[in-house]
Amino acid sequence: MKESSTPKAKAESSEESVAAYLEVHPEFFEGREKLLEKLHIPHATGGAVSLVERQVQHLRERNNELQRHLQHLARAARNNELLLEQLQVLILQLITSENIDEALAVLEKGLREDFHADFVALRLFGDWDRPEAIEPTAPELASFARTMDRKQPVCGYITPEQKQFLFGGAATKVTSSILLPLCESRHDACLGLLGIGSIDPKRFHPEMGTVFVSHLGAVATRILRAHLAV
Repeated sequence: MKESSTPKAKAESSEESVAAYLEVHPEFFEGREKLLEKLHIPHATGGAVSLVERQVQHLRERNNELQRHLQHLARAARNNELLLEQLQVLILQLITSENIDEALAVLEKGLREDFHADFVALRLFGDWDRPEAIEPTAPELASFARTMDRKQPVCGYITPEQKQFLFGGAATKVTSSILLPLCESRHDACLGLLGIGSIDPKRFHPEMGTVFVSHLGAVATRILRAHLAV
């Protein structure tokens, strides 16, 4: 003999049917505003509020969220505009540099003053008669192989070995950094590697944009290469 449904089972079945009907017919409450005012739903702080009140509250919360998002976008736009202006000034100064020493001085000064770098390190690949020069096959460069192959900036964390090679005695002070391969394009052989370090662990991070720093790297590569060829 088939057992009859319990009152609890019937209630659950009825609730599911109502929910399914409302999901298929979201327009059900159109013209039934009085019914909306009588409906109550749980509130996060306890008690209950009418559906209309809950909808108003939800819209208010959503509006506040959108306002915060817009403010964030506005700040980001202002920061990017300022960064672009600083980048343009730095590039113009690099273009007008008369020799490699002047170009390197301009680059380091710009990175420290406008891009808030605490440490700047440069390695040039080749047998140049320069203190920054290093043979491309030097074992110290092995840990940078992946970065050099990808020819893209790496922001955030670098290994203690990499920090020691780039920043020497200041390595322990560097808590965030950018590794910038000096290439004019992804199809171009890299001229060297630029390390930018900060004592602020949040200054350079993996989520930050790299468009501006990539552009700077390409321009700096072209200018440094031209000076080295003289």
